[in-house]
Amino acid sequence: MLTEADRGVPTGTRTRLIVEPGTPVSASVLPNEDADRAEAVCIACGIPERLLRRHGARVRQTHRRANVVVLEVAADRQAALQRELEAAGFVARPPKPVYPLLNESVPAIDVPAVWKAGFLGKGSRIAIIDTGADHHPDFGDRIAVARDFTGQRGVDDVGHGTHVAGIAAGAGTVYRGVAPAATLVIAKALSTNGGTEDTVLAALSWASRQRIDVVNLSLGGPGDPKDALSREVDALDADGIVVCVAAGNSGPAAGTIGSPGCAAGALTVGATDKSKRIAEYSSRGPVAGLAQPKPDVVAVGGGVTPEAACHYGIGVASARARILARDRCAVPPRYVRMSGTSMATPHVTGLVAVLLEASRSGDAKRTRVEHARAVKDALRQGAVDLGLAADVAGAGIVDGARALATLGVGAATRVPARSSSSPAMASSGTEPK
Repeated sequence: MLTEADRGVPTGTRTRLIVEPGTPVSASVLPNEDADRAEAVCIACGIPERLLRRHGARVRQTHRRANVVVLEVAADRQAALQRELEAAGFVARPPKPVYPLLNESVPAIDVPAVWKAGFLGKGSRIAIIDTGADHHPDFGDRIAVARDFTGQRGVDDVGHGTHVAGIAAGAGTVYRGVAPAATLVIAKALSTNGGTEDTVLAALSWASRQRIDVVNLSLGGPGDPKDALSREVDALDADGIVVCVAAGNSGPAAGTIGSPGCAAGALTVGATDKSKRIAEYSSRGPVAGLAQPKPDVVAVGGGVTPEAACHYGIGVASARARILARDRCAVPPRYVRMSGTSMATPHVTGLVAVLLEASRSGDAKRTRVEHARAVKDALRQGAVDLGLAADVAGAGIVDGARALATLGVGAATRVPARSSSSPAMASSGTEPK
């Protein structure tokens, strides 16, 4: 999560107009690409230059295949310009808001192909170490155990943890998480004022004793690859527990990945928007003192609409905690939108859970560590290269179908899941990401 906000329309709906001219648009010119050319294309398809000048409008972009021109105009001039364009025979309207909800973000990383093969995360146990999680209807009876390390009676007083858990393992009809049959282990290590290193370490230690297979850490703070949290993550990884950690929301500057995302053993996750463009806020490597690039991979984390009533107008919709009942980003009946590497990370966590189920079905003789290594390798090797530096997007955006193919597993043949726990230590100014 980046900040808290409420539902509203994206700013562009008040300051832009999509115009459909009768004459074909000859070329596609993207925003900030070539303003002069965009205007020339616009005028060539018949949109009167005098109207643009009178209303102080500029041509933002043109699209040949869609045959539209997008104009940018001051909010107080939008309606007048629209009326004059329509009077001149053009179809003109504000752009429609588009929200990358879970029913869009999950297909964006090709998870349905894994579901179709029969893998829903059954037998996998996911630990969510966060602000707690409500007993949301989408979780059913799949919260096996929960514990509070903050003294807040286990209540999700932020709403962050419930949302994260829903992305990883919600089983809603429309807003369905990645591993809708996985078991959840909930540890509340953060509260309204964030948390500390000690509570996170305690939560990790406790969770490791609950037969978990994968941990979601949508949190972090200052640190380095050798600090206590990083060492804990490395130890869990060595024991065959996959630890997915948010890269952070301090991008686009380099060297902005904190702890424990900087841990060598972490599966560190950056964020993209629904269009698979790297999110500006997503933290980048390199990590000082670490030879390998970070983040490891990226996934859909959603975008932001900072000037709208809801700051996450193009964010990810997932399970809503009761505390956010009046939040402006609420989506009826029990959902809410948020954005950040916090939201990208549980997409990967859920994918780990379903791929572990697949790996076990393919070879029940492998050890726990071998299954974990195979799944992490498959995620990296199956990721779709975004053509960006490794310190920006890692191996690329995760892809469920490609990862499953890399594992070399066919349709599901149920095998009892094997899990074991690992010891850990116990407690940092961490904040949800």
